[in-house]
Amino acid sequence: MTAEREDAVNEATSGAARPERLLTPEQVAERLGITKITAKAWLRTGKLPVTKLGERGLLRCRESDLDAYIRALAEGQRKGAKP
Repeated sequence: MTAEREDAVNEATSGAARPERLLTPEQVAERLGITKITAKAWLRTGKLPVTKLGERGLLRCRESDLDAYIRALAEGQRKGAKP
């Protein structure tokens, strides 16, 4: 998907107050330092919060959800437990 198309999808699926950025599995993988295949698997299985778009069920993750997941991971590591 092109960046322009992704921006259009993000605009169409976001609220009017503040656009919510939806991340592709590739972007999720980059932010977490994992492979694209792992990111897709984690999205499909629910290990990461997922938003499905359209009839094809395109996998996306809200940026705020991913940020919360990362914060929970960091907090869990500080406490010595998994989130």
